[in-house]
Amino acid sequence: MLSCCVVPDTRAHLPAQGVGVLIRSEDLLSGKYGKSGHFVRFYDDGDIVMDEVAAFLIQAAGTGGKGIVIATPDHVDVLRRRLGTAAVRVAWMDADAMLARFMVDGWPDAARFEATVGNAVAAACAGGATVHAFGEMVALLCARGAHDAALRLEALWNDLAQRQSFSLFCAYPWNAFPTPDLAHAFRRVCAEHDHACADTALDLAAAGDVDIDRVRLEQEVRALRSEVARYRDSDKALRRSERELADFVENAVEGLHRVGADGTILWANRAELQMLGYGWEEYVGHNIAEFHVDRPVIDDIVARLSRGDTLYDHPARLRCKDGSIRHVLIHSNGSFEEGQLRYTRCFTRDATERRERDLALRQRDRMLLGAPVAATLLMGPDFIFRLANRCYRDLVGRDGIEGQPLLQAFPEWRGGEIHHLLAQVHATGRAARAEELRVVWRDAAGGEHERFLKFSVEPLAVEEGEERGMIVVAVDVTEQVRTRQEIERAHAERAELLAELTAANRTKDEFLAMLGHELRNPLSPIVSALELIRLRGETGAERERGIIERQVQHLVRLVDDLLDVSRVTRGKVELKCERIELAQPLGKAVEMARPLLAQHRHHLDVEIEPGLVWEGDPMRLAQVVSNLLTNAARYTPPGGRVRLRARGEDDASVRLSVTDTGIGMTPELRAHVFDLFFQGQRNIDRAEGGLGIGLALVKNIVELHGGRVEAHSDGPGAGSEFVVLLPRRAPAACLAPDVAPARPASAAERRRVLLVDDNVDGADTLARLLAAHGHEVRVFHEPVAALAAVPAFLPDMAVLDIGLPVLDGYEMARRLRVLLDGHPCRLVALTGYGLDADRERSAEAGFDRHLVKPVNPDLVVRLVADVG
Repeated sequence: MLSCCVVPDTRAHLPAQGVGVLIRSEDLLSGKYGKSGHFVRFYDDGDIVMDEVAAFLIQAAGTGGKGIVIATPDHVDVLRRRLGTAAVRVAWMDADAMLARFMVDGWPDAARFEATVGNAVAAACAGGATVHAFGEMVALLCARGAHDAALRLEALWNDLAQRQSFSLFCAYPWNAFPTPDLAHAFRRVCAEHDHACADTALDLAAAGDVDIDRVRLEQEVRALRSEVARYRDSDKALRRSERELADFVENAVEGLHRVGADGTILWANRAELQMLGYGWEEYVGHNIAEFHVDRPVIDDIVARLSRGDTLYDHPARLRCKDGSIRHVLIHSNGSFEEGQLRYTRCFTRDATERRERDLALRQRDRMLLGAPVAATLLMGPDFIFRLANRCYRDLVGRDGIEGQPLLQAFPEWRGGEIHHLLAQVHATGRAARAEELRVVWRDAAGGEHERFLKFSVEPLAVEEGEERGMIVVAVDVTEQVRTRQEIERAHAERAELLAELTAANRTKDEFLAMLGHELRNPLSPIVSALELIRLRGETGAERERGIIERQVQHLVRLVDDLLDVSRVTRGKVELKCERIELAQPLGKAVEMARPLLAQHRHHLDVEIEPGLVWEGDPMRLAQVVSNLLTNAARYTPPGGRVRLRARGEDDASVRLSVTDTGIGMTPELRAHVFDLFFQGQRNIDRAEGGLGIGLALVKNIVELHGGRVEAHSDGPGAGSEFVVLLPRRAPAACLAPDVAPARPASAAERRRVLLVDDNVDGADTLARLLAAHGHEVRVFHEPVAALAAVPAFLPDMAVLDIGLPVLDGYEMARRLRVLLDGHPCRLVALTGYGLDADRERSAEAGFDRHLVKPVNPDLVVRLVADVG
């Protein structure tokens, strides 16, 4: 777009390009129009005008003049190339930069214009030089639609021309005035110039001036042509828009229809017909009321539209061709002419799924509100309480939380487990559970409440772009958790108590084992000495020897009972069964109890069914009956009566009973009489004595045989009865009985026996006993000397005490095996420790047998005889 310039004589300086020149340059330069001139040029071809500007500048140089160019950078480059090497003095200026220097709020400021453009022109005109000026500032203002500002700038140029002598040529493109509306602006532009011209060649009068009205007419013709072209384009665009609109409404996915004032359907698009399943002729031309299920609804719609109302999302039900019902939402308004309704425009949206979904949501909300457990509905990333039922509000002790974000209602939950769980479900879309979620919240008074909840968070299924939500169900399990914690604490206390009891029981067992060991050590030589007396046949002290034997046996039984405690509690008592007449073990039991009965001057009655046969452990049965007789003797006042009876109960069992006329039992005492270490009330002199073990052993031994024991009494002072019921056949757990007493060995049966025991009496008496049976015995009281004698002696059997000094029996057994170097030798442990753990340890050390003091002399003799 070009601005003012002086029109050069293009015929004289440029190649002929078909340009019609309306004003001759010689006329301009000859002064016909004065020394200066202000001309306007209207054009279509910018390249031609640029050639004219270049020629215009060269013409100034031809008379020694100067040029001024105020243009855009692109046009400056074009002019520099076209001037080439021509000797033209030109002042080059940037049009935008110059405008910025004198424009104030979009309007040319006269003072600033004078200080910038005026000073530049004055400098060029100094000395009376010819000046040809070209500028694009006015063209830039027109391009921006600022025609008034451009006219003001033209006036400032005219004012400047009154003070300075220069030629100014203006050029405007025709498209700067494209419409008739701009004709006024066009005329004002022409009025600001001395002369006007255009591209079209005109026949000029000989006198020479062009009628400016002809130029104005040409602008009007061009504007009309442009207007006609735009009209034709608009008409084409309108037809295209009408076709596109028709295609749009016909193929829109929303149902559309038009209804006449009388209710007749005038038109319907494809989506409407497909939604309801009708063909064109089945729908269009019919009254709209035929397709509405609810007549009052369509009547209301028609009435409102007739009044000029606009309907938005109005619900209705339409009947489809197949008889089904569609729930729809209707948007509609009317077209009126002179106040009369012509037709209505209706948009019909299928809302069946939406209604079903809304119905499901309402049912969900009703279910949550009526749920018997705490439930709430949270929405969005801030977990806003959309709904909270009564149970939930009661649980958290808070009303009015609907509409509040979670952390606003419960700020104390920020960063806690419940907040983390909700954030996890919202982020992943996967359900989450917590069985015992600890939750703490504050009430209105600031008090804290701790609860444990079974917490379930289920994400809601949402469509793309919909707000995410979660259903939270909470069950208060605080009481269950606290009960479980109490139980766990009780279990922990029980476990701690059990550990203490176990430790105490172990300490007790260790004490009993040590006690038994210390008691058995003196008993062992006594038993061996009695056996030696018997072997010698000494009869001088037969009565005294019998007393000693009975008392020793009593002591052994007490020690055995004492050490049987751990075996009783663990059911480790072993039975050695055989088939015998019941009178045999019962007789032994009477013999064992007779001293105590005689001491209390009791009368004993014994009634045993003749020939009564029984299978079981006779030694243990004698222990049972003797314990019952001893118990009766202890708890019956002196001179009382004790009766022992035995008979067959039936073909499968036998019945034993011990009855006394003693102190009797209360029901409370009877309930605990068979408990371990339980004893009835005793006097300070402990006349009734006992360890509280006897009856517990009775119960255990009887049950090992598959029987049962009962205690009966009519009360204090009425005496007591203990009844034992035993099966006739032995239980499956029975072992083989011990062999018969040993006999003296022959010369061929003599064995070498190594006996090591730090109990001198015990070792010596056992050695004499074995020697009396014909065996060679070497006795040592300390292990080092015994080991030194082994290579020369090479024993067939070694009887080793476990509790030896320097080296215990276990270590000595291991060293003995090495010294024997494969020589056959039976190793026998002889000790006062008789627990299962002691037997296991001796077996691990290499012992073949484990004997507990006081040892049965016959058993030792048999073991020696069995060697080899």
